[in-house]
Formats: sequence, C-alpha cells, structure tokens
Amino acid sequence: MKKPHIGKIPGVLVAGAGILLLLPLAGLDAFLLYLLTIGFLLAVYAGSWDIVGGVAGQISLGHALFFGTATYACALLTSLLGWPFPLAAGAALLLSTAAGAAMGALSAPLKGPFVALLTLALGEAAHEFFLGQTFFSPRGGYSWGGEGGIPVLLRDSQVSPWTAYYAALAFLVLCTWIMMRVARSETGLIWKAISGSELSARASGVDIRKYKRRAFMVSAALAGAAGVGFAACVGRATADDFSLELSFQAATFAAIGGRGTIVGPILAALLFHPLLQGTGIPPAGRVLLYALALLLTLRFFPAGVAGTLRDRARARRMTGMKEESP
Repeated sequence: MKKPHIGKIPGVLVAGAGILLLLPLAGLDAFLLYLLTIGFLLAVYAGSWDIVGGVAGQISLGHALFFGTATYACALLTSLLGWPFPLAAGAALLLSTAAGAAMGALSAPLKGPFVALLTLALGEAAHEFFLGQTFFSPRGGYSWGGEGGIPVLLRDSQVSPWTAYYAALAFLVLCTWIMMRVARSETGLIWKAISGSELSARASGVDIRKYKRRAFMVSAALAGAAGVGFAACVGRATADDFSLELSFQAATFAAIGGRGTIVGPILAALLFHPLLQGTGIPPAGRVLLYALALLLTLRFFPAGVAGTLRDRARARRMTGMKEESP
C-alpha cells in the first residue's frame, strides 16, 4: 500500500517561501518590493478570514472591521496620545480581539445568511463612522480623519524596502504556520464539525456559541496583526481600512483559493493583489476582474482551486487503496 503524501503541501509552501526569499535578488525596484510587502500583509488578512469563514463556516462580510480597528488604534494612539508604536501595536491587537469577541457574541445565536448580514451591517457602520469622523491634533490647529486618514507615527521611519519586505515575509510565514496549526487542532476540528452541521455538533455536546465566539476572536486577532503591519508599512490609517471592498476581497480570495484550506486564500491574495494593483487597474475594473475570476473558479473549481485539487487527490488515493486491497 502506498503511503499518503502527507508532506506534499508543506513542501510546496517551503518551495514558495524559498522563491519569495530570493526574489529581491532579481533586482526588483522599490515600488515592486512595496507592492509585494503589502501583498504579504493582505495574504495574512485573507487567511484570517478563512479561519472564521472557511474552517468555522461563519461567513463574515464585515471582516475589515478587525483590520481597520488595528490600523486606527495604531494611528490614534501614536499621533494623538504620543504612545510608542510597539505599545500602540499591542493595544491594537487587544482591541481587534475584543471587537472579534463582540461580533462573535452578537452572531453566535444566528445562522447562515443572518451572520453575513449582521457582520456586513457592523462593518459598514464602522466604515461610515470613521469616514465622517474628525480628530483634532493636540499639537496644532489642524484636524485628521475622514478620507485623508490619520498618520501613524514611527520613531524610525527610515526602514529600507528590503527590510520591510523580509519582515513582512517572515510575518506571513509565521502566521501561515499558526493558522494551519489552529485549523488542524482539536478546536479546529470542532469548528469544522460546526460548519458541517450545527445540529450534529450540538448533539455531540459541543458548546456552539462558545466555539463561534472563539473563531471570531482568533480570526480578529490575526486580522488585527495584519492591520498593525499594514499601518506600520503604509504610515497612515484611512476609512478605507474598514471598507466593504476590503471585506469582500478577503471572502473572494477564500472562494477562489478554497474555503477552509488556509493555504488557498493566502496564495490567491499573493497572486491577485500584486497583479491588479501593480497594473494600475482602477477600483471598478478590479471589482469586475474579481467577479470574473470568482465565476470562472466556481465553474471549474467548485470548492476553490486548493479545495478542488485536495478533493481530487483524496479521491485518487481512495481509488488506489481500493484497487490495492485484496
């Protein structure tokens, strides 16, 4: 009997990380390095959505709420209160996790589309609030906020593009490892059971609401971590960090890459963000291309690219085992 290919996916990930590690040596300019750096951070954000929306099956259309909470916390605490960035980053993670706990508590009694509608409403309410909110600087007669956003003050703002690139890449590798470990843990298996059938999970003695809240909290913490990195890299928090487009982007990457696979949404984000942002396509065009990619994926890869390939590999292994059995 053939042994299952347990190490195939990790091997692919290691090869991909090796390519990204050597990519700057190809002579990429500062803009491309910056584009890839942002792509790494958004890949973590897409993977964080897959924890709650893929593994746990709670479709969130307001996931940018956690990302924006972190970026705004970093901006407000450093610019208005004068906190050092590391301290502001820690507070931002706590606030994002608290926002996840609150959203999880509100959505725990709900199912299916009602979860999506609630998260959509909460995310869009936050976006509209910060879009019209003005914060006055304590060091002068000018204001921040609205579409212009709020600056994030860093003590050492002269970080080289190479340093930012490799820091973001290390962050992506670490978060990917954490998310895969979480998805394969006992808690992750319970989330998958809830996603498959809440009724069966409840009959098995699972506290459904508790594990839904936990899924939102873990997902929010990871999204907040991506938001902290984004705030440090971009140097500004804007209302777009709460935008509906950003929430839909994460859900779209998960649908294309494969919900519940963790790796699929991350790879989709790594592919589509640099491709669409680097070519200068306007927002309306990007939305159309996202929609087209989603339709093609659902047509030829119903479970997403990674999900469909995983299912086909499992089917082939099962067929081979049946043929070899006496």
